[in-house]
Amino acid sequence: MHFLTDAQALEAEMRAFFEDLHQYPEPSHQEVRTNARVREALAPHGIELLTPADNITIAVVHGAHPGKTVGLRFDTDALQLEELTDLPYRSLNPGLMHGCGHDAHTTVGVYTARLLQAHRDALYGTYKIIFQPAEEGEHGAQEVISTGLVQDVDAFYGLHVWSLYPTGTLHASSGSICAEPDMFKITLHGKGGHGATPHLCTDAVAAGAAVVQSLQHIVSRFISPMQSVVVTVGSFHAGTRCNIIAQEAVLEGTLRAFDEDVHAQLLTLFNRIVNGVSHAHGCTADIEINEVTGVVINDERLTRLANEAAAELVSPGAIMPQIPNMLGDDFAEYRRIAPSCYVQVGMGCPGHDFAHHHGQFCVDERVLPLASAWMAGCAVRAAQP
Repeated sequence: MHFLTDAQALEAEMRAFFEDLHQYPEPSHQEVRTNARVREALAPHGIELLTPADNITIAVVHGAHPGKTVGLRFDTDALQLEELTDLPYRSLNPGLMHGCGHDAHTTVGVYTARLLQAHRDALYGTYKIIFQPAEEGEHGAQEVISTGLVQDVDAFYGLHVWSLYPTGTLHASSGSICAEPDMFKITLHGKGGHGATPHLCTDAVAAGAAVVQSLQHIVSRFISPMQSVVVTVGSFHAGTRCNIIAQEAVLEGTLRAFDEDVHAQLLTLFNRIVNGVSHAHGCTADIEINEVTGVVINDERLTRLANEAAAELVSPGAIMPQIPNMLGDDFAEYRRIAPSCYVQVGMGCPGHDFAHHHGQFCVDERVLPLASAWMAGCAVRAAQP
């Protein structure tokens, strides 16, 4: 099966599909147009479509011979981010942008399904191509799993284009790849009043500032330096004007760990510090923690198969190990069902070395055929009985 040759013949189609998706980004849980476009692209090719919701599509390709069931996850949601590029196909939806590459993932998913369908007479097993909503911290993987439509999957692959790797490189390593991310919100309650009489008030701004400072001690003093942990306060909102002591402060941020035991320790320390410091400043604290997903851990066998598939597509120098990172991905949830492997495709866009989630982030479209061929190759190997 010449997946790469076939994919390269479809490159113009891929680019047009990708650019259309990029122009019309949709946020988490609202990926309705995106799924409509996926279905329009796949239905004419006789591919079975499972549509449990307007924003969830699972394409099913049946091989002619008995084998295993392989799930391929592709996320579809965009970001609440203003696009700053000058691309001719820049976002037409103000305040929304595909700033993480999920438009590329959706495109790769569509054409991976096309490649598999074209060769179905020679294939073993069944392939479920999952177009998943709400990956950006919004529990989209759990939504897909709750449909019951992927419980029969024997192995999962997920793919992410990666701007920090050179274009055309393929990366798959076994073990822990992405951290376990939590999102938190702290609401501090004090007592407001006149800025000239602080002794009659309980200053939520001062308490919030102390909380921010104290939380930094989790990493520097309470967790072993041999462990990877992140504590980030990303927003701090309080007060209305200069001479009013704020009665309330709201802090939001993220906690991340690479080990489940360390994660439990991190949560204990976080709650202890927030409550203790708030109390010391005369405030009370309401704490909300959204435990988004677990650690992404690549199965050793599936990683080996991914590297075997990569060897048929690129030169040995373009096959590189993955660098573990503190980002999170709810692809980790599928590991509760079956072994999984999360791979990355380098696509640093020439002249645009901006990271994911930046307003000038862009995808090097040249990698779309390669990524589709790699996913098809991984799936075929994993489906062998």
